[in-house]
This record gives sequence, structure tokens and C-alpha cells, in this order.
Amino acid sequence: GIAMAALARSMSRGRRRHAALLLCCVGLALCSDAPPAPEPKGPKPELGISAEQAPPRRALLAGLRHVVEPPLKAFREAPPITRSVVSASVLLSLLTSTRVVDMRSICFSEMEVLHRGEWWRFVTTFLFMGDQMFSIFYWMQIYHFWECLKMLELVKYHWEPSGFIKMIVSCAMLLIGLKQLRREAIFLSAPLVTTFMYMYSREYQAQPINFMGFFQIRCGWLPWMQMLQDLLQTGDAVPSMLGLIAGHIYYYCEEVAPRLLMPHKLPSLAEFLQTGSAQVAKPASEEEKESSETDSHTDGEESSEDSGDDQVEAEEEEQSTSPAPQ
Repeated sequence: GIAMAALARSMSRGRRRHAALLLCCVGLALCSDAPPAPEPKGPKPELGISAEQAPPRRALLAGLRHVVEPPLKAFREAPPITRSVVSASVLLSLLTSTRVVDMRSICFSEMEVLHRGEWWRFVTTFLFMGDQMFSIFYWMQIYHFWECLKMLELVKYHWEPSGFIKMIVSCAMLLIGLKQLRREAIFLSAPLVTTFMYMYSREYQAQPINFMGFFQIRCGWLPWMQMLQDLLQTGDAVPSMLGLIAGHIYYYCEEVAPRLLMPHKLPSLAEFLQTGSAQVAKPASEEEKESSETDSHTDGEESSEDSGDDQVEAEEEEQSTSPAPQ
């Protein structure tokens, strides 16, 4: 009843797109809940086929369940944070494509946030994936967004949902800071997707994946292929580059830096200069020592050769002075 009332209200206002959209939603809901048609009352099937072996007769639109049920099952089995974020993104795209929400009220603007207090722009700028919902590139981006978030939440942050939220918030803040390098970027959803792709690719670098359903690549190449796709689609790869930079900074600070062997106490400036001068003087002393050892070794060889020559000359003289045998 509520859906039908909204349908009538939207038709009275002249919004036919809203009416068609609501009609499709109502139709899909009715088709997914349509019960199978009852078996007709008549004679039993002939040719020795029992009623249990006879194929059941379904309703005309009951076959749509095979189309609707797999996405609904995948949606129900998805982790909660991924399901919430992707659902909010699709809903926001649906509202902007039907002109219910104006894109100018959800884009990121520092002046609007600071002077008017429109804090929701911090969230909507990362959730808006575009209003071209009938484009294959939009659904490819949603698919990559869904898969990367789901795998990170299920595998890497399975026991640490707070760490997963910290990763999302940290990458979002890094992108807001990097946005100052490109102030005309008012939506940061594409860089955020690239950031999640980078995090996913670093976790599973050698894993082969199917890209666009045509060829297989290593998972480590996924963000670069996404950058190439954005370059071919929009002619601009700077948003994807910002996402790569943000993802690399977070990955280095979270995964690489804690594993480095760092000193517990930083040396003072005098100790640092003294250590540097000692390291510079050490190679010079080592070179002098090596040169002295080389010279002594060569002198020893020369003296041994001279002593050998003298011994040979003495033996020759003894042989010459000795009397010949009779």
C-alpha cells in the first residue's frame, strides 16, 4: 500500500522515472514472493507416470527467482560493514540518478563544511560512485569495491572490525589531505576504491584473478589495471594515482614500519656527527692498513726470491771448485 501510494504521488507530480522505478521494484518483489501455481484438479497423468514423478507447474514469473536469489544470497552472506557501505553507495547513486538528491549538495567543499556545517559531505564524497547506473563501468567499479572490501573484512580483519574501520577512516583522511593537490576533485570515491584495491593487492600479490572476465592477471597488477581503465574511460588517471599514494602510505605505516629495526633512543646531534666522522675515518685507516700489509707481503716475496738466488749461486760455485772424479 505504501509503495502504491508513493507510485500514485510520483505520477501526480509528473515524475515518470520515479514511477517506473517504483513499479519495477514492486514487480520484482511480487515475482520473488510469488507462490507456485496449484496443480489442476483433473485426471491423473497417463502413460504410467505418477503424480510424484510429474514435473511441478510453477507460476509464470516464478522463474525469476533463479535470477534474483543469487544476488540476494550473496548480499545476505556478505560481512556487515561491506554490506552497509556498498548498499549506501548504490542507494546514493539511485537517488542522484532519479534527481531526488542534487549532486551539488553531496560533493565535498571545504567552504560549505566550515561555514555552513554540512558535515555529511565528508561521507557522501566517498560513497558517490556516479549516477550512470546503466553503465557497465559503474557496475565494474561497484564489483571491485565489493570484492576488495569483502575479502579484507573476511580474511585480514576477520577478528578486528575496529582495525577495518580504522583503515577506512585513515585512508579517507589521507585522501582528503591529498585532495589539496587537486582541488577540482569534488568526489573521492574512485581514489578510495583504488586505495582498497592497493591494500588487497599487497595482501595477495601472487594470486591470479580474472580481470573484466577476459584475461587473468596477478593480483599485484590490479590497481594499475584499474588506473589504465580510468585513463581509457575518463582520460584522467590522477584520482587513481592519489588512491595509490594514500594506500601505500597507510600500508607502509601499518605493515612495514613496525617491522623495521629502529633504535630505542635517537642519538644527539654531537653523537651523530661524531659517529659520521668515525665512519668516514675508518675506511681511510683500513686502506692504509691494507696497503702496509700489501707492501710487507711484496717485500717478503722479494727477500725470499733473493735468498733463493743466492743459494743457487753458492751451489754452482761449490760444484765448480770441487775436483773432478778420477
